[in-house]
Amino acid sequence: MEKTIEIKAIDKEKALKRALNILGVELTDNETVDIVEKVAPRKKFFGLLGIEPGIYDVSIKTKQEEKKEVKEHKEHKPYIHKFEKEKTEKHVKTEKVEKSEKVEKIEKIEKLAHTEQEKEISEKVAFFVEKMKLDIKYKIRRVKERLYVVEFFGKDNALIIGQKGKTLNSFEYLLNSMIKNCKIEIDVEKFKEKRNDTLRVLAKRMAEKVSKTGKTVRLNAMPPRERKVIHEVVNKYPDLDTFSEGRDPKRYIVIKKKR
Repeated sequence: MEKTIEIKAIDKEKALKRALNILGVELTDNETVDIVEKVAPRKKFFGLLGIEPGIYDVSIKTKQEEKKEVKEHKEHKPYIHKFEKEKTEKHVKTEKVEKSEKVEKIEKIEKLAHTEQEKEISEKVAFFVEKMKLDIKYKIRRVKERLYVVEFFGKDNALIIGQKGKTLNSFEYLLNSMIKNCKIEIDVEKFKEKRNDTLRVLAKRMAEKVSKTGKTVRLNAMPPRERKVIHEVVNKYPDLDTFSEGRDPKRYIVIKKKR
């Protein structure tokens, strides 16, 4: 139970004593006191006539009541928190749904674009196979976002490859010049993997020759993919320089000694 009384006194200590006397109570460990100064004490005539008492509100409250107020406050707060939490969760859920729908829409558009791209590649490849009267089949697969590989297999594999892969490279160059917005690679029964091994051997042999004789070497024209293999090998030799000259599809590599 809370007891509040207004007391006149010259300070808070005396206000408390008077309040306890008037109320006829004694302070215990289970009680707390709250004293509010409403009117401050002041000196009479510059302190010559004493001090005029101030006015204090003295409240005596049991700790059980304080705990009850704190408990009510805590019980009230979760209700507000729960409402805000539900509101936030609903907002987050709505955002997730909107994001999911947006991603799904983008994926559908991309899938449609890839389908159209594969259709265009297939039509061009089929046209050349028919015109060249090749007994061969092919399949198209997407490796990366805008990278497609056309794999050939059949009786006329050798005709597609040509001498040292020249026909294959020309076919690949022709397809890439006709179809935009993507890159196309052609392979025949892992020919390129075998070709890369051959190119590494060639690059090493030419690099050692230039290092030994000091004479510049110019290799045959190659597509960018094959030139990259040569550059990677030759760049391991600190005394050599390697660069490309000419224009595709007749661009070739030069290997020479550093000055």
